[in-house]
Amino acid sequence: MNFGPMHFAAYLDRKDAKRKESAAVRAARDAAPVAAPTKNQLSIISGPGTLSRLARSAHVAAVSVFEAVAIRAPSMPQKQGPVRVQVRRTSRPVVLVLSSHQTVEWQLEVDDEAELKAVLLSGYGESTVAGAGLALVASIGGFYAFKRGSAEFRHLEDEVLRCTGRNIENFQSVYAGHSFEIGGE
Repeated sequence: MNFGPMHFAAYLDRKDAKRKESAAVRAARDAAPVAAPTKNQLSIISGPGTLSRLARSAHVAAVSVFEAVAIRAPSMPQKQGPVRVQVRRTSRPVVLVLSSHQTVEWQLEVDDEAELKAVLLSGYGESTVAGAGLALVASIGGFYAFKRGSAEFRHLEDEVLRCTGRNIENFQSVYAGHSFEIGGE
């Protein structure tokens, strides 16, 4: 197999993840309080309709990662951290497209002045979205794009266009990410 440096590091992390935790570590992890994020109900979009009405005058912004940044010490099992997306005020409402190759826990932080109309979730894994408030959260399939202009990006943009009637205006992408910002005009 040929691996690039990032792929090789991810491969080694996955290979190391097969190690078992001790009973003491499991007990400590289970006893630690974890605040469950508020999650929106996921809708499946089959074609234009409500979403295209919501997106009529919206700014369509996309964020894409291969995977979330792993948060761990070398001796600990791999744990993917959340990917935070700060949505700031824009001159128009926002439709946010979140795309990932691996399963990602997306955590949105929407400013009070921002108007988030919809979140379109796309990718191969079973990602989740927290913090979308009253915005529509919809799955648009297994499309993942890493680079604007690529065939994968065209597939993702075609699906966004099919669902919203609008193209992706802003696209941010990294291999392993943890934080993004939309808007702030």
